[in-house]
Amino acid sequence: MKPFVMRDVPRDVHALFKKIRRTVRRMPTVDLGKDDGGRRVPVSCHMVCRALAADPAFKGRLLLRDGYFGEGAATHSWLLTEAGLLIDPYPWAMVGGPVMVSLEGVSPWRSLYREADLSGHFRRLRPAFDRHVAAVTTAVRETLRRDEPRYDF
Repeated sequence: MKPFVMRDVPRDVHALFKKIRRTVRRMPTVDLGKDDGGRRVPVSCHMVCRALAADPAFKGRLLLRDGYFGEGAATHSWLLTEAGLLIDPYPWAMVGGPVMVSLEGVSPWRSLYREADLSGHFRRLRPAFDRHVAAVTTAVRETLRRDEPRYDF
């Protein structure tokens, strides 16, 4: 069955989403080490979104957005396409991402994704956050390179 929202998704945006989904699903587990308390540092939506938005395969086609997700005011990052569709490569508490949703009309998603300036939040996490983003960016690039078609002439 073809979802109703697909009538509003241009072919190139759908192809972009499928490439993001394939990349995220095929990425290896990234080891970011341990924090000061000895706990494994998890990969976050903030890292994944920055890595995808910065990659040449997607650069200029995606806008990085930071803010909050849901009523619990959890910090979150996501991507917007040129067509105004939201791609959430690493959705909160969900199995089966990435997801793409429309924010048009009476979309219930509009109230869940609230943009906000989180620069102070990220400033507190630096320089470790920058190292973690770099590690995730490397994993994205390696995954994309591995999945590129190879032609031997």
